[in-house]
Amino acid sequence: MKGATPPMSRHSSRGPSWEKTRARILTRDAHTCVYCGREATTVDHITPKAAGGTDEDHNLVAACLECNGTKQDRQHVRVNYVNKNWIDRL
Repeated sequence: MKGATPPMSRHSSRGPSWEKTRARILTRDAHTCVYCGREATTVDHITPKAAGGTDEDHNLVAACLECNGTKQDRQHVRVNYVNKNWIDRL
């Protein structure tokens, strides 16, 4: 389902610029949800836009639709999964 476009958050940026950012983050995170390790189809703001977060790469992570919907506009959600692609970066 890598080609599916999920519904956008009412706080997210819209348009071609956001779609490029979304594609870049999903590729960076290997389409793997940072919260549970399943296939990611959405991009989540670590600090929600509603709380002053930005669309900069350091504030964005790949997330599956379920985890992104569960987190909503909350911050500091515990992450129990480590993306194997990040191990070399730690």
